[in-house]
Amino acid sequence: MNEGRLKKNMPTLVILSIAGALIYALPYFRNYYYDTFLAAFKLTNTQMGTLGSAYGVCCLISYVFGGYCADRWKTKNLLMISLISTGLLGFTLLTYPPYPVLLAIHAAWGITSILTFWSALVKAVRSLASENEQGKAFGFFEGGRGVTNIIQSMFVLAIFAFFSKRMSEKMALSAVIIVYSVICLVLAVAIMFLFKEVEDGAKKEDKKAVFDWAALKKILKMPTTWVAALIIFPSYAMIISYYYITPYASLAFGTTAVISAAIGYLSQYCRPIGCMGSGVIGDKIGVSNMVIISYILMIIGIVGLILVPGKPSMIFMLLVSIALIYTTMYALQAMHFAILSEADYPVEVTGAVTMPLMMLGYSPEIIMPIIAGKCIDKFQGVLGYKVFFGILLALAVAGVVFVLIWKRITKDYRESLKEKEAETATNVAEA
Repeated sequence: MNEGRLKKNMPTLVILSIAGALIYALPYFRNYYYDTFLAAFKLTNTQMGTLGSAYGVCCLISYVFGGYCADRWKTKNLLMISLISTGLLGFTLLTYPPYPVLLAIHAAWGITSILTFWSALVKAVRSLASENEQGKAFGFFEGGRGVTNIIQSMFVLAIFAFFSKRMSEKMALSAVIIVYSVICLVLAVAIMFLFKEVEDGAKKEDKKAVFDWAALKKILKMPTTWVAALIIFPSYAMIISYYYITPYASLAFGTTAVISAAIGYLSQYCRPIGCMGSGVIGDKIGVSNMVIISYILMIIGIVGLILVPGKPSMIFMLLVSIALIYTTMYALQAMHFAILSEADYPVEVTGAVTMPLMMLGYSPEIIMPIIAGKCIDKFQGVLGYKVFFGILLALAVAGVVFVLIWKRITKDYRESLKEKEAETATNVAEA
């Protein structure tokens, strides 16, 4: 790849960032309006958690075949199919269907937002930058998703507050569903006209054979593949679970539905800081070093979340802890695939390598909602949330250990990369 390729492809990165943010609004918005969603659909906490697990199970299945889809078909077509189907499913929520139908809708979203979407998106982003720009590419990508979510969250929260005050919280929830569903359809049309396919160097006649199953077999035998997945696991567990901070704030600190939703949306304000900051710093100090720092700061934030007393006067301290958690979890998310640059994974096999990484690393999508629901229903009140946050704390500590193992097994390859960079710099200086 050529030096400075990312700058040339920045417009394409912007389009990918917007699509990568808005398609997930429908599968996850229930968490921002947790108590309202719970009441409107007449669910228990465990049922609410099961919705997330149903989505997660189908996501896991989709991860297995998502890499194949990404390497076989055009990104533009995959993105459009995903957005249209996700939006249409959103409109079905307006009937406030019974729990089994609600479960089926979330399961279907696991297919429409992952199978035809995520692996293709990751491959596209990675192809936009040279190897020494991967931190920036994924950092700006995740940061761009954050900026997009900041804008849409302000707009949607204002709509929710408006209808909640003048009508009811259920009507406000319906308005949110309509907005998110329409956005998906509009974005599909925008992609059709604006997105430009990035050349991947493969010959047209070879497209059907692009996915390399032999490469997947080789990848599965590499220790770095499994360690990378274990590094992703704890951070993704937090990304899936931070939504429970919203009902916790409502219960422990007495916040209103609107304020609780605002606390959830605060994550999107922290997202650009964490993603872009980790991308830039990670390229300077090393991606794995950035991951260690992020995990340590996350641990501090979780400890604060657990220990801050549930008093209205302590909300500021709560917000500081929450902001630290939000910033670091997105800093880590930005590094999920950038860390591959520290091991011997050519960009051509990105579709294949995302299979095992997502299957294990993103499995908290299935596990954590059920654990959270069980903790909250079994340990009544604030204690249930704190027990669950304690589990997240233990996982974050494990994350530090996994990164230390990664640094040890990738030491030789990282040193060889430094030698190549030094040699390139010398050649440029002599020229």
